Amino acid sequence: MGVKQKAIQFIFVLLLITQGTALFAQHPRSPRDFAYNVTKTPTVGIRGGVMMSSITGDEAIDEFAKKLGPQIGVTGALYFTPKFSTRGELNYEWKGAKFANHEMDMNLHYVTFPLYLKFNFTKDPEIYIYGGGYASYLFMANTKGTYEIYIENDEISETINEDILPNMNKFDAGIVAGLGVQGRYNSAIDIFLDFRYAQGFMNLDNESAELRYNFNLDDFWPEVDVDKPKLKSFILTTGIIIYLDPR
Repeated sequence: MGVKQKAIQFIFVLLLITQGTALFAQHPRSPRDFAYNVTKTPTVGIRGGVMMSSITGDEAIDEFAKKLGPQIGVTGALYFTPKFSTRGELNYEWKGAKFANHEMDMNLHYVTFPLYLKFNFTKDPEIYIYGGGYASYLFMANTKGTYEIYIENDEISETINEDILPNMNKFDAGIVAGLGVQGRYNSAIDIFLDFRYAQGFMNLDNESAELRYNFNLDDFWPEVDVDKPKLKSFILTTGIIIYLDPR
């Protein structure tokens, strides 16, 4: 073997050793650390799924009826340690409820900002829990469907599609708590599946309407006073997480 070939082999082996040493220095424990955010890089991501919401605290609402709607948004995280991070989201959420004894739905469209702390128990896949709070802004609200009233012995069915936004509180706030699993797709991307519970604290009706939820119908529901309706929801989402500094 000539001197030139030996020199080439020596350089090749040296490069392999150098790269291996650098990788081992970044991930000294095991190859599975490649899936772990050991550099604590910030992340961004997109998420989407389905939420099952209901409204409690008002006898006009069927608290056992659930409304299914989408949740779509973006997410981002800052890491304190590889296991502990703070996360924020900006989501569109379609919440609502069904009125008791009527074929009518209340549709509430929110922009929601959850902020919470997340803790990972494992590496890859990451099994995690989290908890925190959220703030929401209501930008569209209506009630749509049909209801029945009785006048003497006659049953009358009426169709309604009413804007109730002017008499609803525009802001809601509450708590969120959840768990999920997140796994590596490649050096820059993870895929996750997430389940959470959200409970609102704010009274949905702003009590400015003479009749419940701004209905212009004296015969829809006899009581004038609204109780204190609040939102709650269960949410199942999936999406991708992108590491700004690939692992």
